[in-house]
This record gives sequence, C-alpha cells and structure tokens, in this order.
Amino acid sequence: MYMVTFPAQSNRASWAFVGMVTDLDDNPIDLSLCKMVFSIRDRNGTRLEASTDNGKLTIIDLGTFRWFFTLEEMHGFCPGQCDTGLTLWNDDRTQTVQLSIGPVSIVDGVVQ
Repeated sequence: MYMVTFPAQSNRASWAFVGMVTDLDDNPIDLSLCKMVFSIRDRNGTRLEASTDNGKLTIIDLGTFRWFFTLEEMHGFCPGQCDTGLTLWNDDRTQTVQLSIGPVSIVDGVVQ
C-alpha cells in the first residue's frame, strides 16, 4: 500500500487523474480483469466514488487507469482536507488490494 498526497483540488473545477499500477520490477500490470474503486470523503461525510463499475474510473492502457469527477461533483466539497483510498480486486473477489490511501486538500475556487 502506498501513502499518497495529491495536489490540492478546486471545488470549482473537475478533477481528472491518470495513474499506473506496476509490479515490483516496474512492469505495468494487466488490469483488464480487475475492478477498481477510488473514493474521496470529507469531514462532513460528503463522498464520491469513481469505479470501474460506475464508469468514472476506466482502464485506459496496460497498467494505466483514469478517474474523472465533474465540476458539479467537486462543487459538493467544502474547503478542507479529505481522505482518499484506492482499492483493486480480481473478478471473483478472492483477493482485494488496498493500493493507496492519503489526503487531498480541497480549496475554494471562488468562481461562481
């Protein structure tokens, strides 16, 4: 599991992120048969999930994935620190891996 700290994100903009999963030799892992979920949660209980099931997290290449939250979704977060987590599991759920956890700061983007 990795501890990550994301760059600050605005609550007045969408958030797209591209990441890669590799093995210990830095070779990309085939994610085509895996499911993934990324979640962000603030202190007030506001929560967003991007997953391979809801289409907000997509596998875009060997070992490479992308999540996307819209401006409207990000607008629901008050400024402050949020917790994040990313999990991956195989199709039959016999193995679940917590890939990362860590904070992301949400800033007030000011623009209406």
